[in-house]
Amino acid sequence: MGEPLHSSKPYRARPAHAESASPTLPEVTIIKHFFPRHLVIQAKVTNSAPGLNGRTLGNVSFVVAESSDEAIMPSAQVPVKALPPKSTGSAWCALAAAPQRLDGTAVLTCELRYSVLAVDTTTGAPLSFGGGTMATSGLGRAYVEELQDMEIHAAHFAM
Repeated sequence: MGEPLHSSKPYRARPAHAESASPTLPEVTIIKHFFPRHLVIQAKVTNSAPGLNGRTLGNVSFVVAESSDEAIMPSAQVPVKALPPKSTGSAWCALAAAPQRLDGTAVLTCELRYSVLAVDTTTGAPLSFGGGTMATSGLGRAYVEELQDMEIHAAHFAM
């Protein structure tokens, strides 16, 4: 990827539809890192939502579900495997970018995907109930939270 051109100031991501956001939605802070031909989005996720009742989050992923322009397309994701209560971790999404082909503004539809894990209250360790299916392996309920759209301009890739 080379050296980054610059990074955006951190900002708090908001649910796309606040009225339908889950009470388990963790706090998400976004930082965009611009490279000559890539955009790397860092989603700093803090497991502090009151609806989680001290449970661990699993497989926390920041996903660009859709791009309005072929000049910016998702290419890789790095999730947070486990995020214990009151802790922060970063999920990453890398996008291939061709800024010279970017026609105006690209709109990225973004999601936060995660599972709420059941934990042993005495040890804090995620519970595993054996088996192998999602319902019995301790992965708990899976959530997909749509976040506000993100706008990317060709000028973001200039130094």
